[in-house]
Amino acid sequence: MAFSKMDDPVHLEKFNHDISKDLQVNAAAKCSQDLDFFLVLDLEGKIEILEFPVIMIDAKTMAFVDFFHRFVRPAEMSEQHINKYIEGKYGKFGVDRVWHDTAIPFTEVLQQFEAWLIQHRLFGKEQGSRLNRAAFVTCGNWDLKTKIPSQCNVSKIKLPPYFMEWINLKDVFYNFYKTKKSEASGMRSMMNNRKIPMFGSHHLGIDDTKNIARVLQHMLADGAQMLITARRNPDSQNVEFSFENRI
Repeated sequence: MAFSKMDDPVHLEKFNHDISKDLQVNAAAKCSQDLDFFLVLDLEGKIEILEFPVIMIDAKTMAFVDFFHRFVRPAEMSEQHINKYIEGKYGKFGVDRVWHDTAIPFTEVLQQFEAWLIQHRLFGKEQGSRLNRAAFVTCGNWDLKTKIPSQCNVSKIKLPPYFMEWINLKDVFYNFYKTKKSEASGMRSMMNNRKIPMFGSHHLGIDDTKNIARVLQHMLADGAQMLITARRNPDSQNVEFSFENRI
């Protein structure tokens, strides 16, 4: 089963998905991690989710493994509002036509994403609330603490169990490198602190996800231990944070 909607040569010319070439590391490098895979996620869309990109990184070798990417069609916005929103959001990147041609509802995105997780043996219905030997990595808590639950409410579906915990890279970065808070406040500040060149277009979700993945790879190479930083209580839905000193 193909998990990329970008199979049109015209689209690919504008929107390159050859991520394996963008995320290259020394395959001989080794890291001691409790997990096997990291799923780097960086959503786009303030009103509703517009883009859902995930990059899978091998926790032991730091190498790129696979990616999942979908553009997401809002559930409650009018077509007029969508057209104006997408033109302002993606027109400047030259991928607004790609969005219109490939965006699907969030419910379908999650169905396909679950199939992708199962294909990689990272999730099964019987496993309850945890991914299998994997964890999401985000740049902040907004994506999984706020936006995914909000979108699930809008789309009238239950919050999937695999979204109950995650690693906020900002908190790990801040505590590992002992930086100023301003130097761990976002993707660009972390990249500047580590002198990592920026790739692609900022606020294009798949490009931001690549850049966050590169920060993650850099930290793994430096010996950072990636542990869960936030967990949602399935009963109260409150989120508990692991680090005392947080961004």
